[in-house]
Amino acid sequence: MQVIIDNVPYAPVCNSSARIGIAISTHNRADVLIRALTQHMKFLPAGALVVVVDDGSKPAAVVPAAVVPAGVQLVRQETSLGIVASKNASLTVLMDAGCEHLFLWDDDAWPIADGWYLPYIESPEPHLAYQFLDLAGPRTLNDLAVLYRDDEHVAYTGQRGVMLYYHRSAIEKVGGFDWIYGRGMYEHSDLALRIHNAGLTTWAYADVTGSDKLIYSLDEHEAVDRSVPTADRKALVERNVKIHNERRDTGYTGYVEYRQQRDVVITTLLTSQPDPQRGTKMTASPDMLTTWAKSIRGAGAVVLADQLTSAPDGAQLVTVPDVAMNVYFRRWLHIWQHLRDHPEYRFVWCTDGTDVEMLCAPWEEMEAGKLYVGSEPKTYADAWAKQNHPERIYQEFIEQHRNDVMLNAGLLGGTRADVMTFAHSIVRLYYRIESYRFWKKEQAGAAVGDMLAFGIVAKSFGDRIVTGPRTHTVFKSDGVGKEYAFWKHK
Repeated sequence: MQVIIDNVPYAPVCNSSARIGIAISTHNRADVLIRALTQHMKFLPAGALVVVVDDGSKPAAVVPAAVVPAGVQLVRQETSLGIVASKNASLTVLMDAGCEHLFLWDDDAWPIADGWYLPYIESPEPHLAYQFLDLAGPRTLNDLAVLYRDDEHVAYTGQRGVMLYYHRSAIEKVGGFDWIYGRGMYEHSDLALRIHNAGLTTWAYADVTGSDKLIYSLDEHEAVDRSVPTADRKALVERNVKIHNERRDTGYTGYVEYRQQRDVVITTLLTSQPDPQRGTKMTASPDMLTTWAKSIRGAGAVVLADQLTSAPDGAQLVTVPDVAMNVYFRRWLHIWQHLRDHPEYRFVWCTDGTDVEMLCAPWEEMEAGKLYVGSEPKTYADAWAKQNHPERIYQEFIEQHRNDVMLNAGLLGGTRADVMTFAHSIVRLYYRIESYRFWKKEQAGAAVGDMLAFGIVAKSFGDRIVTGPRTHTVFKSDGVGKEYAFWKHK
């Protein structure tokens, strides 16, 4: 039985076609797009998700209701960012929707037969692409050769980007189209090679046998104007072929995050549990974070809070659960979990929110691999630190590093991956010490905060740690050094 709602066919969840995603990228070819959508609707797999990614078309692309039933998504990039960004936007939508079989189409190609998708999803190959050996007319390119052929697959020496099929497992393994290729050219071949070099496919560039009976390409028949001008295309090819061929010859398999990356500053306001340094609960008020939020430049501002009901202007509120845990350690738990859920983040700063202010944007000067941290104008030979961190591991650290500058946990910056590692290390240390306490291997008294744990973890990063006057003002000086610093801290 077929179920149709608002002219959209739906299939049972157990049907493999319900996990198919189709993304069509387009740029300034309204008539071609409509023609393609008309054909796609004729041969649409039941229950498939259809997405149109408009790469800054002027005027903006539209999805006419007369041509396409309700349910087709339109994703628009307001300015044209090129092929790499459009294809990665396609992957983002389909992957986030949970699609298992991903079909990425140019707007000048479409299916011409029922069940066109079946040979692709039934193949054991997690990546295939519609290929044509040469142009259909009298003009020839002579740029591809057949390497292998059987009843199910044909492999070639290269790949065209007309229609690209991926099983989601391939994207999960190596990521998406590499941003290094700019506006495009060779980006799809690079991804195919990374999938192949990772040991996932039999051939780097392959198609199903008989695909010419399933798919039609205007480009193959030279029946469409290219969306990238010839001069621009030539320049991109000359630039990108060098990158591509070097990777091809070295067996490169690097992972590439396909989501559009962005920078972010994160703070926490955890008010459901008492602050062990103040002895009382903090107030759940966005006013406490107003200065912090207004100061953030060139990045998103995220507040992780357990009782706050609204964020200060310019910030995003993310509600976290109430947990019976020292709030200074607990913040790293919530930070790590939030970063785990947001692979699109590039550089990340985790800062205090009530006494920290951005003075100038740090993003252009930050180096991947470095971790930028807060510090104080004193060493670990500090009476307060020794008195308020009684655990054995902290006392031993103080004695070993008593002449080292004390680092401050109110500022931490770096790549998402490095900040995640740092935060997780603090959480692991906290739970290890609490386990020792339960096993009677540690005394009952507990540290009031995470300052010593922060220092221990920072030492594990060796010379990758950066602090000092460029990172922040002199601690508790009300801005001494503000002419040079990224951050003002107290």
